[in-house]
Amino acid sequence: MSTSTEPWPLTDEQRAIVELCREFAANEIRPHGREVDERDVASPLDIFQAAAKVGITDFMLPEQYGGGGFTDVVTQCLVQEQMCWGDPGIGNFVCSNGFFADPLLELGSDRQKEEWLRPLAGPNPLYTALATTEPGAGSDAASIVTTATRADGGYSISGQKAWISNAGLADQYVVFAKTDPTRRSSGVTAFLLRKGAEGMTFGEPMRKMGQRAIVCREIFFDEVFVPESDRLGDEGQGFHGLMKTFDTSRIVLAAAATGTARAAYEYALQYARERTQFGKPITEHQSVAFRLADMATRIESAWLLTLHAARQMDAGADATKLVAMAKLQASETAMAVTWGAVQTLGGWGYSREYPVEQWMRDAKLEEIEEGTSDIMRLVISRRL
Repeated sequence: MSTSTEPWPLTDEQRAIVELCREFAANEIRPHGREVDERDVASPLDIFQAAAKVGITDFMLPEQYGGGGFTDVVTQCLVQEQMCWGDPGIGNFVCSNGFFADPLLELGSDRQKEEWLRPLAGPNPLYTALATTEPGAGSDAASIVTTATRADGGYSISGQKAWISNAGLADQYVVFAKTDPTRRSSGVTAFLLRKGAEGMTFGEPMRKMGQRAIVCREIFFDEVFVPESDRLGDEGQGFHGLMKTFDTSRIVLAAAATGTARAAYEYALQYARERTQFGKPITEHQSVAFRLADMATRIESAWLLTLHAARQMDAGADATKLVAMAKLQASETAMAVTWGAVQTLGGWGYSREYPVEQWMRDAKLEEIEEGTSDIMRLVISRRL
Protein backbone atom coordinates (compact mmCIF):
# COMPACT_ATOMS: atom_id res chain seq x y z
CA MET A 1 0.00 0.00 0.00
CA SER A 2 1.36 3.43 -0.92
CA THR A 3 0.04 4.83 2.36
CA SER A 4 2.50 2.74 4.34
CA THR A 5 5.44 3.10 1.92
CA GLU A 6 6.86 6.07 0.05
CA PRO A 7 4.61 7.19 -2.85
CA TRP A 8 7.76 8.74 -4.33
CA PRO A 9 11.20 9.51 -2.85
CA LEU A 10 10.88 11.65 0.27
CA THR A 11 13.46 13.98 1.71
CA ASP A 12 15.32 12.86 4.79
CA GLU A 13 13.34 15.42 6.81
CA GLN A 14 10.01 14.13 5.48
CA ARG A 15 11.01 10.55 6.14
CA ALA A 16 11.97 11.41 9.71
CA ILE A 17 8.70 13.14 10.59
CA VAL A 18 6.63 10.40 8.94
CA GLU A 19 8.46 7.80 11.03
CA LEU A 20 7.99 9.91 14.17
CA CYS A 21 4.26 10.18 13.50
CA ARG A 22 3.94 6.49 12.63
CA GLU A 23 5.46 5.52 15.98
CA PHE A 24 3.43 8.11 17.89
CA ALA A 25 0.21 6.94 16.24
CA ALA A 26 0.92 3.31 17.06
CA ASN A 27 2.12 3.81 20.63
CA GLU A 28 0.33 6.92 21.91
CA ILE A 29 -2.88 7.23 19.85
CA ARG A 30 -4.16 3.79 18.77
CA PRO A 31 -4.21 2.30 22.30
CA HIS A 32 -6.46 5.13 23.55
CA GLY A 33 -8.94 5.44 20.69
CA ARG A 34 -11.75 3.47 22.31
CA GLU A 35 -11.27 5.12 25.71
CA VAL A 36 -11.54 8.61 24.19
CA ASP A 37 -14.59 7.60 22.15
CA GLU A 38 -16.33 6.27 25.26
CA ARG A 39 -15.67 9.51 27.17
CA ASP A 40 -17.75 11.20 24.45
CA VAL A 41 -17.22 14.91 25.19
CA ALA A 42 -13.67 15.16 26.57
CA SER A 43 -10.68 15.90 24.36
CA PRO A 44 -7.47 13.94 25.14
CA LEU A 45 -5.35 16.86 26.33
CA ASP A 46 -2.65 14.51 27.61
CA ILE A 47 -2.11 13.10 24.11
CA PHE A 48 -2.02 16.61 22.63
CA GLN A 49 0.63 17.64 25.15
CA ALA A 50 2.67 14.51 24.49
CA ALA A 51 2.52 15.28 20.76
CA ALA A 52 3.60 18.87 21.44
CA LYS A 53 6.69 17.70 23.28
CA VAL A 54 7.93 15.79 20.21
CA GLY A 55 7.05 18.53 17.73
CA ILE A 56 3.91 17.16 16.08
CA THR A 57 1.43 19.90 17.03
CA ASP A 58 3.49 22.68 15.42
CA PHE A 59 5.28 20.85 12.60
CA MET A 60 3.25 22.81 9.99
CA LEU A 61 4.14 26.27 11.33
CA PRO A 62 6.94 28.34 9.76
CA GLU A 63 10.32 28.12 11.47
CA GLN A 64 10.42 31.89 11.95
CA TYR A 65 7.54 31.57 14.43
CA GLY A 66 9.03 28.61 16.24
CA GLY A 67 7.37 25.84 14.23
CA GLY A 68 8.74 22.79 12.50
CA GLY A 69 8.88 24.47 9.10
CA PHE A 70 6.94 21.82 7.15
CA THR A 71 4.71 24.36 5.43
CA ASP A 72 4.35 22.32 2.24
CA VAL A 73 1.00 20.59 1.78
CA VAL A 74 2.49 17.23 0.81
CA THR A 75 4.21 16.83 4.19
CA GLN A 76 1.05 17.91 6.00
CA CYS A 77 -0.82 15.14 4.16
CA LEU A 78 1.87 12.57 4.98
CA VAL A 79 1.60 13.45 8.67
CA GLN A 80 -2.20 13.57 8.80
CA GLU A 81 -2.52 10.19 7.11
CA GLN A 82 -0.31 8.59 9.75
CA MET A 83 -1.98 10.31 12.67
CA CYS A 84 -5.50 9.38 11.57
CA TRP A 85 -4.42 5.80 10.98
CA GLY A 86 -3.93 5.84 14.75
CA ASP A 87 -7.39 7.30 15.39
CA PRO A 88 -9.33 9.77 13.20
CA GLY A 89 -10.63 12.02 15.96
CA ILE A 90 -7.42 12.10 17.99
CA GLY A 91 -5.29 12.57 14.88
CA ASN A 92 -7.34 15.54 13.71
CA PHE A 93 -7.37 17.01 17.22
CA VAL A 94 -3.60 16.82 17.63
CA CYS A 95 -3.03 18.67 14.34
CA SER A 96 -5.92 21.13 14.76
CA ASN A 97 -3.76 24.23 15.25
CA GLY A 98 -2.92 24.06 11.56
CA PHE A 99 -6.52 24.92 10.69
CA PHE A 100 -6.27 28.10 12.77
CA ALA A 101 -2.90 29.01 11.28
CA ASP A 102 -3.94 28.83 7.61
CA PRO A 103 -6.08 32.02 7.39
CA LEU A 104 -3.59 33.85 9.59
CA LEU A 105 -0.74 32.93 7.24
CA GLU A 106 -2.85 33.96 4.24
CA LEU A 107 -4.21 37.28 5.55
CA GLY A 108 -2.23 38.27 8.63
CA SER A 109 0.38 40.97 9.01
CA ASP A 110 3.89 40.16 10.23
CA ARG A 111 2.94 41.50 13.66
CA GLN A 112 -0.20 39.37 13.83
CA LYS A 113 1.69 36.23 12.80
CA GLU A 114 4.33 36.81 15.45
CA GLU A 115 1.74 37.55 18.14
CA TRP A 116 -0.73 34.78 17.36
CA LEU A 117 1.38 31.95 15.87
CA ARG A 118 4.37 31.89 18.21
CA PRO A 119 2.21 30.81 21.21
CA LEU A 120 1.32 27.68 19.21
CA ALA A 121 4.94 26.53 19.01
CA GLY A 122 6.97 24.59 21.52
CA PRO A 123 6.11 22.03 24.20
CA ASN A 124 3.22 23.98 25.79
CA PRO A 125 1.13 25.38 22.93
CA LEU A 126 -2.19 27.15 23.20
CA TYR A 127 -5.35 25.59 21.73
CA THR A 128 -7.11 27.26 18.82
CA ALA A 129 -10.38 27.24 16.87
CA LEU A 130 -11.70 28.37 13.50
CA ALA A 131 -15.26 29.76 13.73
CA THR A 132 -17.14 29.76 10.44
CA THR A 133 -20.17 27.47 10.56
CA GLU A 134 -23.53 28.83 11.78
CA PRO A 135 -26.90 27.19 12.44
CA GLY A 136 -28.07 28.35 9.00
CA ALA A 137 -24.73 28.42 7.16
CA GLY A 138 -22.56 25.35 6.74
CA SER A 139 -20.89 24.63 3.43
CA ASP A 140 -22.26 27.92 2.03
CA ALA A 141 -19.92 30.15 4.04
CA ALA A 142 -20.95 33.25 2.09
CA SER A 143 -24.37 33.08 3.75
CA ILE A 144 -23.15 33.65 7.32
CA VAL A 145 -25.15 36.25 9.25
CA THR A 146 -22.87 36.99 12.21
CA THR A 147 -22.12 40.70 11.91
CA ALA A 148 -19.13 42.90 12.69
CA THR A 149 -20.28 46.51 13.03
CA ARG A 150 -17.88 49.42 13.14
CA ALA A 151 -17.27 50.73 16.67
CA ASP A 152 -14.87 53.25 18.16
CA GLY A 153 -11.40 51.77 17.59
CA GLY A 154 -12.62 48.51 16.11
CA TYR A 155 -15.70 46.33 15.63
CA SER A 156 -18.63 44.95 17.60
CA ILE A 157 -19.39 41.30 16.73
CA SER A 158 -22.83 39.80 17.31
CA GLY A 159 -24.17 36.45 16.21
CA GLN A 160 -23.83 32.72 16.70
CA LYS A 161 -21.54 29.95 15.49
CA ALA A 162 -22.25 26.23 15.63
CA TRP A 163 -20.26 23.00 15.47
CA ILE A 164 -17.00 24.79 16.27
CA SER A 165 -14.20 22.36 17.01
CA ASN A 166 -12.31 23.15 20.24
CA ALA A 167 -14.76 25.94 21.15
CA GLY A 168 -14.48 26.68 24.85
CA LEU A 169 -11.17 24.82 25.06
CA ALA A 170 -9.39 27.10 22.60
CA ASP A 171 -7.46 30.14 23.78
CA GLN A 172 -7.38 31.82 20.33
CA TYR A 173 -10.05 32.06 17.60
CA VAL A 174 -10.36 33.15 13.99
CA VAL A 175 -13.95 34.32 13.55
CA PHE A 176 -15.61 35.12 10.24
CA ALA A 177 -18.34 37.79 10.24
CA LYS A 178 -20.11 40.11 7.82
CA THR A 179 -18.88 43.71 7.82
CA ASP A 180 -21.38 44.34 5.02
CA PRO A 181 -24.52 42.22 5.53
CA THR A 182 -25.94 43.32 2.17
CA ARG A 183 -23.22 41.42 0.29
CA ARG A 184 -22.42 37.74 0.18
CA SER A 185 -18.79 36.64 -0.10
CA SER A 186 -17.41 40.15 -0.53
CA GLY A 187 -18.96 41.17 2.79
CA VAL A 188 -17.07 38.57 4.87
CA THR A 189 -14.18 39.68 7.09
CA ALA A 190 -11.95 37.67 9.44
CA PHE A 191 -11.07 38.61 13.02
CA LEU A 192 -8.77 37.34 15.76
CA LEU A 193 -10.27 36.88 19.23
CA ARG A 194 -9.09 35.51 22.54
CA LYS A 195 -11.08 33.40 24.93
CA GLY A 196 -12.49 35.51 27.73
CA ALA A 197 -13.57 38.42 25.53
CA GLU A 198 -16.55 40.17 27.13
CA GLY A 199 -19.81 39.02 25.50
CA MET A 200 -18.35 35.77 24.13
CA THR A 201 -19.98 32.64 25.62
CA PHE A 202 -20.18 28.95 24.78
CA GLY A 203 -22.89 26.31 24.61
CA GLU A 204 -22.73 22.82 26.07
CA PRO A 205 -20.63 20.18 24.31
CA MET A 206 -22.48 18.78 21.29
CA ARG A 207 -22.93 15.00 21.39
CA LYS A 208 -21.64 13.51 18.16
CA MET A 209 -21.77 10.28 16.21
CA GLY A 210 -17.99 10.05 15.88
CA GLN A 211 -14.62 11.81 16.14
CA ARG A 212 -15.45 12.54 19.76
CA ALA A 213 -11.86 13.50 20.56
CA ILE A 214 -12.72 16.88 19.07
CA VAL A 215 -15.34 18.53 21.24
CA CYS A 216 -17.67 20.95 19.42
CA ARG A 217 -19.74 23.74 20.95
CA GLU A 218 -21.77 26.72 19.86
CA ILE A 219 -20.29 30.18 20.34
CA PHE A 220 -22.46 33.21 21.09
CA PHE A 221 -21.30 36.77 20.43
CA ASP A 222 -23.13 39.61 22.14
CA GLU A 223 -21.51 42.86 21.02
CA VAL A 224 -18.01 41.47 21.45
CA PHE A 225 -15.47 44.24 20.87
CA VAL A 226 -12.50 43.49 18.60
CA PRO A 227 -9.85 46.17 18.07
CA GLU A 228 -9.13 47.09 14.46
CA SER A 229 -5.60 45.78 14.93
CA ASP A 230 -7.06 42.26 15.28
CA ARG A 231 -8.86 42.32 11.95
CA LEU A 232 -7.25 39.87 9.50
CA GLY A 233 -6.63 41.57 6.19
CA ASP A 234 -8.91 44.25 4.80
CA GLU A 235 -12.68 44.34 5.11
CA GLY A 236 -14.19 41.91 2.65
CA GLN A 237 -11.04 39.77 2.32
CA GLY A 238 -12.23 37.13 4.74
CA PHE A 239 -13.94 34.94 2.18
CA HIS A 240 -10.85 34.86 -0.02
CA GLY A 241 -8.79 33.80 2.99
CA LEU A 242 -11.37 31.20 3.92
CA MET A 243 -11.39 29.65 0.44
CA LYS A 244 -7.59 29.41 0.47
CA THR A 245 -7.86 27.82 3.90
CA PHE A 246 -10.46 25.37 2.59
CA ASP A 247 -8.14 24.21 -0.18
CA THR A 248 -5.52 23.27 2.42
CA SER A 249 -7.90 21.91 5.04
CA ARG A 250 -9.83 19.83 2.52
CA ILE A 251 -6.73 18.15 1.15
CA VAL A 252 -5.43 17.52 4.66
CA LEU A 253 -8.80 15.98 5.57
CA ALA A 254 -8.57 13.83 2.43
CA ALA A 255 -5.31 12.49 3.85
CA ALA A 256 -7.00 11.97 7.22
CA ALA A 257 -9.79 10.00 5.55
CA THR A 258 -7.24 7.87 3.70
CA GLY A 259 -5.46 7.06 6.96
CA THR A 260 -8.76 6.03 8.50
CA ALA A 261 -9.50 3.80 5.52
CA ARG A 262 -6.05 2.20 5.70
CA ALA A 263 -6.52 1.40 9.38
CA ALA A 264 -9.85 -0.30 8.71
CA TYR A 265 -8.53 -2.20 5.69
CA GLU A 266 -5.47 -3.50 7.54
CA TYR A 267 -7.59 -4.58 10.49
CA ALA A 268 -10.09 -6.38 8.25
CA LEU A 269 -7.34 -8.06 6.23
CA GLN A 270 -5.60 -9.38 9.34
CA TYR A 271 -8.92 -10.63 10.75
CA ALA A 272 -9.78 -12.34 7.47
CA ARG A 273 -6.44 -14.13 7.36
CA GLU A 274 -6.92 -15.51 10.86
CA ARG A 275 -10.66 -16.31 10.73
CA THR A 276 -11.96 -19.57 9.27
CA GLN A 277 -15.44 -20.33 7.93
CA PHE A 278 -16.53 -23.62 6.38
CA GLY A 279 -13.08 -25.09 6.99
CA LYS A 280 -10.90 -22.44 5.30
CA PRO A 281 -9.66 -18.87 5.91
CA ILE A 282 -12.30 -16.36 4.89
CA THR A 283 -9.76 -14.70 2.57
CA GLU A 284 -10.30 -17.76 0.36
CA HIS A 285 -14.00 -16.99 0.06
CA GLN A 286 -14.45 -15.08 -3.16
CA SER A 287 -16.90 -12.52 -1.77
CA VAL A 288 -14.48 -11.53 1.03
CA ALA A 289 -11.41 -11.58 -1.20
CA PHE A 290 -13.11 -9.37 -3.79
CA ARG A 291 -14.29 -6.96 -1.10
CA LEU A 292 -10.76 -6.63 0.25
CA ALA A 293 -9.47 -6.10 -3.29
CA ASP A 294 -11.97 -3.28 -3.81
CA MET A 295 -10.99 -1.72 -0.49
CA ALA A 296 -7.29 -1.79 -1.34
CA THR A 297 -7.88 -0.35 -4.80
CA ARG A 298 -10.00 2.51 -3.53
CA ILE A 299 -7.45 3.43 -0.86
CA GLU A 300 -4.61 3.44 -3.35
CA SER A 301 -6.47 5.66 -5.81
CA ALA A 302 -7.64 8.07 -3.10
CA TRP A 303 -4.14 8.41 -1.69
CA LEU A 304 -2.49 9.06 -5.04
CA LEU A 305 -5.15 11.63 -5.98
CA THR A 306 -4.68 13.33 -2.62
CA LEU A 307 -0.92 13.59 -3.06
CA HIS A 308 -1.30 14.74 -6.67
CA ALA A 309 -3.55 17.59 -5.55
CA ALA A 310 -1.13 18.44 -2.71
CA ARG A 311 1.80 18.60 -5.12
CA GLN A 312 -0.14 20.89 -7.43
CA MET A 313 -0.89 23.19 -4.49
CA ASP A 314 2.78 23.25 -3.51
CA ALA A 315 3.65 24.15 -7.11
CA GLY A 316 1.36 27.18 -6.90
CA ALA A 317 -1.23 25.85 -9.34
CA ASP A 318 -4.97 26.44 -9.06
CA ALA A 319 -5.80 23.09 -7.50
CA THR A 320 -9.32 23.75 -6.21
CA LYS A 321 -10.90 21.20 -8.55
CA LEU A 322 -8.29 18.54 -7.75
CA VAL A 323 -8.67 19.24 -4.03
CA ALA A 324 -12.44 18.77 -4.27
CA MET A 325 -11.93 15.54 -6.22
CA ALA A 326 -9.48 14.26 -3.64
CA LYS A 327 -11.69 15.08 -0.68
CA LEU A 328 -14.71 13.52 -2.41
CA GLN A 329 -12.82 10.38 -3.35
CA ALA A 330 -11.02 9.97 -0.04
CA SER A 331 -13.99 10.67 2.23
CA GLU A 332 -16.30 8.32 0.33
CA THR A 333 -13.52 5.74 0.24
CA ALA A 334 -13.18 5.96 4.01
CA MET A 335 -16.91 5.42 4.42
CA ALA A 336 -16.94 2.49 1.99
CA VAL A 337 -13.84 0.85 3.43
CA THR A 338 -14.90 1.16 7.07
CA TRP A 339 -18.28 -0.31 6.08
CA GLY A 340 -16.38 -3.12 4.33
CA ALA A 341 -14.34 -3.75 7.46
CA VAL A 342 -17.45 -4.04 9.60
CA GLN A 343 -18.96 -6.39 7.01
CA THR A 344 -15.81 -8.52 6.91
CA LEU A 345 -15.80 -8.95 10.68
CA GLY A 346 -19.52 -9.76 10.62
CA GLY A 347 -21.14 -9.68 14.04
CA TRP A 348 -17.80 -8.85 15.66
CA GLY A 349 -17.50 -5.82 13.41
CA TYR A 350 -20.79 -4.56 14.81
CA SER A 351 -19.48 -5.07 18.34
CA ARG A 352 -17.79 -2.30 20.31
CA GLU A 353 -15.19 -4.89 21.22
CA TYR A 354 -13.47 -4.12 17.91
CA PRO A 355 -12.51 -0.66 16.60
CA VAL A 356 -13.96 -0.89 13.09
CA GLU A 357 -17.48 0.20 14.13
CA GLN A 358 -15.98 3.32 15.71
CA TRP A 359 -13.93 4.05 12.60
CA MET A 360 -17.08 3.77 10.48
CA ARG A 361 -18.75 6.39 12.70
CA ASP A 362 -15.63 8.54 12.57
CA ALA A 363 -15.37 8.28 8.78
CA LYS A 364 -18.83 9.74 8.23
CA LEU A 365 -17.66 13.18 9.36
CA GLU A 366 -15.18 13.38 6.49
CA GLU A 367 -18.09 13.33 4.03
CA ILE A 368 -19.58 16.35 5.83
CA GLU A 369 -16.96 18.70 7.29
CA GLU A 370 -15.24 21.47 5.32
CA GLY A 371 -17.81 20.98 2.55
CA THR A 372 -20.10 17.99 2.09
CA SER A 373 -19.69 15.48 -0.72
CA ASP A 374 -22.52 17.23 -2.56
CA ILE A 375 -20.65 20.53 -2.31
CA MET A 376 -17.46 18.86 -3.58
CA ARG A 377 -19.37 17.58 -6.60
CA LEU A 378 -20.71 21.11 -7.17
CA VAL A 379 -17.19 22.58 -6.99
CA ILE A 380 -15.93 20.01 -9.48
CA SER A 381 -18.83 20.46 -11.89
CA ARG A 382 -18.32 24.23 -12.00
CA ARG A 383 -14.68 23.76 -13.02
CA LEU A 384 -15.10 21.10 -15.68
